[in-house]
Amino acid sequence: ESKSWYSARGIPFRRGYLLYGAPGSGKTSIIHSLAGELGLDVYVISLSRSGLDDTALSELISDLPEKCIALMEDIDAAFSQTMNRDAAEDDGQNKPDQPPRPKQTTSSLSGLLNALDGVGAQEGRILFATTNKYASLDSALCRPGRMDIHIEFKLASKYQAEELYRCFYLPDLEQEVDGKIVSKLAARFAEAMPEREFSMASLQGYLMAYKVRPYEAVSEAPAWVEKERAEIALKKAQSAKDLAKGATKDTAKNTEEQDT
Repeated sequence: ESKSWYSARGIPFRRGYLLYGAPGSGKTSIIHSLAGELGLDVYVISLSRSGLDDTALSELISDLPEKCIALMEDIDAAFSQTMNRDAAEDDGQNKPDQPPRPKQTTSSLSGLLNALDGVGAQEGRILFATTNKYASLDSALCRPGRMDIHIEFKLASKYQAEELYRCFYLPDLEQEVDGKIVSKLAARFAEAMPEREFSMASLQGYLMAYKVRPYEAVSEAPAWVEKERAEIALKKAQSAKDLAKGATKDTAKNTEEQDT
């Protein structure tokens, strides 16, 4: 019925969904959950796979079964790596003492666009693409007809933290303690978690360490938050230091080239 509706209006029978947001926020997890709910197989398309050119990519996508989910993860990274690699190859030849650099992929953005909605593009499938860097994507890739719906995944809210705690411990605790106690523990856990600061994956990892100790999971939560904040601050400082060091090297190299 749905297919005939699309056909009667001359609309290709396919949909594309772009999921974007912070790492660990559940983009890939929800795709697999939807696949299980709909009874569809998931086909992961690796755009950075060795030897994948535009022709092979087009054949790969066109060979997908009519009813399936096609998944392209971290689509921004795939094309930024390709562009960087091509630029590096154009800059000059390999040094004599260095082995030739293998060309990992020759697929291009235009090749992907043609495979997604070109003349021979497959119909009947659901396409999902994920990215952590939404702003870096080419507008041609994101337009309707290729990526019809864009959905942002944010870091965990207090409500999500509370529901995650409840999901973790309620099945085990409900036979031992009153459900109201579990709800109170979940509320205390959510209160200890800052709004939109940590991913759901981080919270799940924390709770996994206390999977049979629900009370400790609540009491130790504030200390964990401070520890995570300190580690994040340290990583940011190190990243800034590395960027500054790289900029200094580039400046020195440019100065040396100008002098010669």
